[in-house]
Amino acid sequence: MRATGFAAVCTALLLLSGCSAEEKPAAPPAGDAAQLASAAGASTQKARSSKVSVETTADDGRKVMVTSSGLYEGPNSKFSMVAEVDGEKRDLIFSDGVLYYHLSEAQVLELKTDKEWVKISADGKDAVSAANGKLMAGVVEAMDPTRTIERISKSGKVTQSAQADLNGTRTTHYTLELDGAPAEVWLDAEQRPVQVSLGKATVKYDSWASDVVIIAPPPEAVGEPVSR
Repeated sequence: MRATGFAAVCTALLLLSGCSAEEKPAAPPAGDAAQLASAAGASTQKARSSKVSVETTADDGRKVMVTSSGLYEGPNSKFSMVAEVDGEKRDLIFSDGVLYYHLSEAQVLELKTDKEWVKISADGKDAVSAANGKLMAGVVEAMDPTRTIERISKSGKVTQSAQADLNGTRTTHYTLELDGAPAEVWLDAEQRPVQVSLGKATVKYDSWASDVVIIAPPPEAVGEPVSR
C-alpha cells in the first residue's frame, strides 16, 4: 500500500509540474549557422503552422503585443493577427503578400468609407499606412520563422549554444550574430522554434502543426487607401 501511495504521489507531482518521463531531450546543438538553418527549416516546413505571439516596442515608444496564427509556406506564409498597440486592439491579416488592416468604427467615419478593411504597406502614403504600416510590416517579418531561418542561412553566425529549459520546454539555445546584430533562438526537440529574440522583438511559438486556415478579406470588403 505504501508503494502504491508513493507512486500515486509521484504521478500527481509530475502532472502538476507539467513534466513527463517520456519528454524528449533537447536536440544536439548544430555545428554552425548553416546546420541550424537547415534543421529548423526542415522542421518548420514539416509542421507548417503554429500559434505565435510577439512583444516589441515601436520606434516611437509604443508598446506592441501581437497574437497570431501562422501558416508557413515560404514566400506565401500567411498570418491572422490581433495587434494591441498601446492598449488599442486591431485585427490584421497577411495573405498573398498583402497586409490587410481592419478599420475601427471611428476610422470608418473618419475615412468616409463603407469598407471594413484597407490594405496597408510600410511605405504607403495613406493615413493608416503612415500610422501603422512600417510597424506591422516589421512585426510580420519578425514573426515569420521562414524569413528568420533564411536570414540565418545567409548571414548568421552561431557564437554560442547550450541546452536550456525554457518555460518547461527542453530546448537548444543559440546565441547568434545576425546581419551584424545579436539574436537568440531556442529550438525544441523537433528543431522547431520555441522563441526568437531579434532586436526589440521577442517572438514565441507554440501549438505547432495546429489546424490553421487563413483567408484574405473578400475584395468587396476592402477599400482603397486614402491619402493624408
